[in-house]
Amino acid sequence: MSTSYTPEPSQIDYHADLQAQRVQTALQRLDPGDVLAVIDGRIAAASDPKAHPLYTLVCFFLDRQRAVDGGAFYDTFRQLVLAAIDTCLDELLAMED
Repeated sequence: MSTSYTPEPSQIDYHADLQAQRVQTALQRLDPGDVLAVIDGRIAAASDPKAHPLYTLVCFFLDRQRAVDGGAFYDTFRQLVLAAIDTCLDELLAMED
């Protein structure tokens, strides 16, 4: 007796599966330089130097600050990178439509 489950065709969301495949394919086609350009553009758009994600690190090396919170530093750049990837994916997928 087989215990495997096979969903009914009405239970399968083909559009979601197709969209997931499109996103995965587009993600593989992204160029890191494009993502970095989006990040650079967002950083350059900030008028306050204290808002720059490297500000605390620069201050640290200039001996103006004793420590840099590595976790916060990583989290800031992680958010920047993920947001830039989302922007690039949206642009790439919009060109396909």
